[in-house]
Order: sequence, then C-alpha cells, then structure tokens
Amino acid sequence: MQPHRPQNNAEMLRALADAADKWLRRPRNPQADEEVLEGVQRRQEPPPAEPEAPPAPTSPVLPSARLLRLVGQQAQESWELPTDRPVLVGRSGKQGSSLDIDLWPDASVSRRHALLWFDGEGWCIEDLRSTNGTFLDDLKIRGQRVTHVAMGTRVQCGRTLLLLAPDEDEKIPSAESQHDAQEC
Repeated sequence: MQPHRPQNNAEMLRALADAADKWLRRPRNPQADEEVLEGVQRRQEPPPAEPEAPPAPTSPVLPSARLLRLVGQQAQESWELPTDRPVLVGRSGKQGSSLDIDLWPDASVSRRHALLWFDGEGWCIEDLRSTNGTFLDDLKIRGQRVTHVAMGTRVQCGRTLLLLAPDEDEKIPSAESQHDAQEC
C-alpha cells in the first residue's frame, strides 16, 4: 500500500504545517536538541586555513553581550547571550517551548527564526529559513549562510527590533573597529 500523497499545494502546505506544529509540541529532548545545534555548527565551520596564509586581522570583540528590545511587545526588555552555546530565537505561541529568546506575541516571527552564537572571535547569526527573514540593520540575511554581527547592530526578526549590545559594564567598539555584516 502506498502512502497518501498530497494532491495540491494547499494540502501539501497544510500537511507540512501540521508536521512542523507536531514537532514543535513534542516533549523536549535536550540531548537531541543539542545534537541538532552541534550539527548546524559543524556544517558552518570554515575549512582549515592553509599553513602559509597569515592569520586574518581580528577586530576587538567583546564576548559578553545581550540583545536589547528596541521595538516589540515582549514582556522582557533584554536577553543575556551565553558564549558557550548557540541561542535559538523564535516565537513560542500559547504553549511553552525550548526557545532561548522567545519573541512571542510577534506573529511575524517564525517558530524557529534564527540561531545566534559566539564563535570565539565574534557573534554570528543564521536565519533558519524564517518566513519574513532576519535583517541586520537594513541588510536582509534570509537564505544566506552564517553572518558575523558587530556590536551595536540592529537585528530585526518580524516586527521586533533588537540591538546587539555589550553587557552593561562594557563599551561598544568605535565605528572604525566595527565591520559591516560579512560572511564568516
């Protein structure tokens, strides 16, 4: 017996949405979630540098950071960003979720919108194929691979506008030391 195949795009989209919703409501398995995030990180690791190539100059980077809400209806005004693991940004809906940064009630934010992490040299972000995309200042990064994010950059997910800022005691680097968003 052959499995049921959707007859049209609407039926296929409905089946996909049902499967995604079922997956999001599953009981949380931290070990499996961590394996998925580690797989994403491994996939994004650049190939090893050639031994003859001189190391690329690095700008001063502050690992201790937070996201500040500039525009949005969330109850929380800021989120501390851990440097030891990736941070999942999205929207939970009515039920609880395993999101690190929950931008509910912004319905224009996808359930799993973006992944943000510290790679040892700076902060990186990847849009997780969100419906409305992720913007760094005015640059849309949907569909791109990993992108570096400089301190002081505005990050827009849906209608929510966030700012990548150093922790309270640290200062934002000067404009000269900041680089435009660039691929990792």
